[in-house]
Amino acid sequence: MHRRPRPKINTILMRFILTLLFPLLLSSLAAQDGISGKWYAILDAMGTKLPVGLEIEKKEGAYAGAMTSPSQTKAKIPLASVTFDGKKFTAKEAQTGVTIDAVLSGKELRGIFSQAGQDFPIVFTRNRPQAYPISEGPITITPRPQEPTDFPYERTPVTFPGGAEDVVMAGELTLPSKGSPKAAIVLVSGSGPQNRNAYLGSQINHSPFLVLSDYLTRRGYAVLRYDDRGVNESTGDFRSATSNDFALDATAAVAYLRTLKEMKNVPIGVAGHSEGGMIAPIVASRDEELDFVILLAAPAVAIDSLMLEQRRQVGRSMGQPEMLIRRDEPTLRAGYTWIKDNPELSEEDYVEGLYGVFEEQLKNLPAALRQSIVDPRAFNAQYVVPLSSPWMRRFIAFEPKDFLSQLSIPVLAINGLLDTQVDGTTNLNAFAEIMATNGNKDVTITPLLGLNHLFQPAETGSPTEYGTIQTTFDTTALKAVGSWLDARF
Repeated sequence: MHRRPRPKINTILMRFILTLLFPLLLSSLAAQDGISGKWYAILDAMGTKLPVGLEIEKKEGAYAGAMTSPSQTKAKIPLASVTFDGKKFTAKEAQTGVTIDAVLSGKELRGIFSQAGQDFPIVFTRNRPQAYPISEGPITITPRPQEPTDFPYERTPVTFPGGAEDVVMAGELTLPSKGSPKAAIVLVSGSGPQNRNAYLGSQINHSPFLVLSDYLTRRGYAVLRYDDRGVNESTGDFRSATSNDFALDATAAVAYLRTLKEMKNVPIGVAGHSEGGMIAPIVASRDEELDFVILLAAPAVAIDSLMLEQRRQVGRSMGQPEMLIRRDEPTLRAGYTWIKDNPELSEEDYVEGLYGVFEEQLKNLPAALRQSIVDPRAFNAQYVVPLSSPWMRRFIAFEPKDFLSQLSIPVLAINGLLDTQVDGTTNLNAFAEIMATNGNKDVTITPLLGLNHLFQPAETGSPTEYGTIQTTFDTTALKAVGSWLDARF
């Protein structure tokens, strides 16, 4: 997200901008009285992301405290009043006119941040969200329970040519210690720069591909996982790459496996998570010798529709009011449609055309918000800039059906039904319809109750839960993959 004019909110609280789609939070034990101590949040004010903190203390039966805005000032902003009745929390700050009304819900403080007549949902937790400025030392990282500590199989660091001349992929190949592998699987990660373990950053602190590859290799399968191009030990430029570039890298990984003597007569397939589940069918469409595909929380509906549904699902899981969730949906829908209709424009014409689309959409905003906009172009930059990267431009226009409909090899598709990023029910149903049309007879569709986008057991499916859950990859999901492979190989 990028800076833009917005309702009249004090600038000390409204300048810091983050580029992450969602704030991803960790859990911690609450203070003994439930509210005292430090709380952290990322305030999302119509696209502007701002770190906000609270420091609450109880003295002689009364509460007091301060608000912090660490991206703007090291000074603490005293709260004029703080009340808490064991459930409901209210804090008021006199200088900037901020009021926070919230409810203590388990490990979270959920509520509304109000200023200058504008209301924004906010969720505080006891640990710093992703990208929250660190002023009190680094976060302590501890291994998750599922991370392997022993490796009763062969582990070999590998490098191989990637999907472009200047790209060399680096990763690890794991092989069963005895006998030939039953099959070999290339793991393809989801969106964002990830290493071979699909490590999701210190705030989430999970390595799904490390756990998955360990599970499969112990069952007799070879697994190749690799760092994304431009990440860790792989060369190339991640920032300029698109999904097609990542598909070329995955195709190169399959080709590399075929050069190894250990892989002679061994079936080879691709397993992709999220965006990796978009890429796996692309690889299959280009490689007629591929033996199978595993789709893990993979999109099956058009990506523009998926992105709008993702905003709804994630917003609801975080307690955002429906009015805020839906407010700029027509604007985004118009932008997405225009992107799909204009695939061949130069970068300059594309950007200018997109500004024109969002300029036209200003009329659909609430009157009070329209009146607060001083510079329409700067306001619309919040939409245009994120949509202008090579990756996003092509991602929005992607149609999974174009490649899923070509799958004639065995396919497993699994989704958690608490997935708020790639809705399980919607996408599995769409996948079933596509497979019914193309006539593929070896298709297995597995919905998994209670699991989120990362295949963790979850309560709401919100991305804010990812780091609070100790499980990296639920055993139900692991067994679904392992059993499906065992039945064929």
